[in-house]
Amino acid sequence: MNPKATLGILAACVSGFLGGTLASQTRVQASSVDVVRASRFELVNPAGSTVADWEVTPSNEVRLRFASSRGNAVEIGVLEDGRPYLRMRGRDDKNRIVMELDQRDKPLLGMGDEKWEGRLRIGFVEPDVVDPNSDDWGISLCPFGTTRPIVGMRMAKTAAGEVEGRLMISGRSIH
Repeated sequence: MNPKATLGILAACVSGFLGGTLASQTRVQASSVDVVRASRFELVNPAGSTVADWEVTPSNEVRLRFASSRGNAVEIGVLEDGRPYLRMRGRDDKNRIVMELDQRDKPLLGMGDEKWEGRLRIGFVEPDVVDPNSDDWGISLCPFGTTRPIVGMRMAKTAAGEVEGRLMISGRSIH
């Protein structure tokens, strides 16, 4: 072997040794991630089945759903216009309890069964004519297939601006 080749091999070995020594002495810190970005997250059980998901829908709603073996049991979210909601569903995936805010941020609680979602409604009562000063609240019970209550109790302002209570049974007002 000629002296020039030997010197090249020796220089390569020394460089490799020095590089390896420096690399083992220097610890590189992994940068921490402060933000994780995604349009959907899924939580899976040990069998790999999705038990919860968090996503932005195509209509720009944000929702967090918790599933069970029978379907989506609980859903919490924000509608496209920014109003929050909570839904609890039965084994048939139909809403049993719904809590939400209306267009003016007034609350509503609704309950139902396997036949009809709107059986019981509690909360702000939207007037027939839009009135920003409306402050009517009530409880209503509706039969299957209609939003017209057959039993209701309501607190409402009169034309004179006084608050009065109203009771309604089978479409008839009882004062």
